[in-house]
Amino acid sequence: MTYSCQSDSRSKKNTGSGTSFDNRRSALMLDLIRAEEMFAAGKLHQALGLIDELVSKKPQWADPYLLKGNIYTAVGQHDQARSAYEKLVRIDPDYLSAWFKLGNNVYRKKQYRQAINFYNQELTGQQAITLQSKDKQITIMQIGRCYMPLGKADSALIIYNKCITIDSLYNEAMGDVARLHIDNGDYITAVEFAKKAVALDENNIDYQYSLGTVFLKTNQYKQAISYLQAVADQRPFYEGVYYNLGQAFIRLGNNNIGSQYLSKVDSIQTLYSGLENLKLAVDRNPDNQIKWLELAKAYESAGMKTEAGQARLAAQFTGTLKNK
Repeated sequence: MTYSCQSDSRSKKNTGSGTSFDNRRSALMLDLIRAEEMFAAGKLHQALGLIDELVSKKPQWADPYLLKGNIYTAVGQHDQARSAYEKLVRIDPDYLSAWFKLGNNVYRKKQYRQAINFYNQELTGQQAITLQSKDKQITIMQIGRCYMPLGKADSALIIYNKCITIDSLYNEAMGDVARLHIDNGDYITAVEFAKKAVALDENNIDYQYSLGTVFLKTNQYKQAISYLQAVADQRPFYEGVYYNLGQAFIRLGNNNIGSQYLSKVDSIQTLYSGLENLKLAVDRNPDNQIKWLELAKAYESAGMKTEAGQARLAAQFTGTLKNK
């Protein structure tokens, strides 16, 4: 499972300089707010056009580049998003959240070592002084998530423990630690953290799935079925849930129900394989509107409504590009 975080942190300092900027600041800020409102309303090209006007008037103003990067990120144009964020840090290397955004950008491309460098820059630069505790936690946790695919589970665990030290009720850290211990086969410890994660956010189906899975691994089949069934009820095509439900029912001696769940596993795996292929296709060619629409439909088939909406937004954006 891939994780990503976002932050709405903004630099509080004046990113411009000189009397001429002070005289125009109010009008420029109003235009930037208008661009943000266009973004929120889905008028992405209009927002980008207004941003280009703003930076032509004040090339060394950093704020518009953050919004530009966020817009491109929202529609899967990650190379253009990175270009905007890099321009931002060239103008102001101490801009709050800029290095975090760059870290997320390369994280999505599985460039985990570079992501760690960017996240560390967010934590150690001058802007770190004003970094809020919650944003610091999110950034630290992203470093832990980078270590996992690099095969450095011990380093990831050290990082996650830092997050928990900052806030012992941080549910995302609990959920990540539970999955880490499941992957490492330490199911007893995994149960402890999975229970904490569910207690902190009982409606999170990822945490429910982790707890159901670890109950299955520790031969607590009735408890496993309770949590796994809750996941299946909310998202029938959740990857892995039917296989684990099938295993739990069979080990309880209910072979008929177990076999029914297991019979669905191949079709679900085919669905997720198709999803991964489509995600790779749009990563390689983010201007391919047809692939974005196919990805949106695949997400809808899997019951992933949020992801489907994001893919449709990207398809709309690329379709408008073609008509320009």
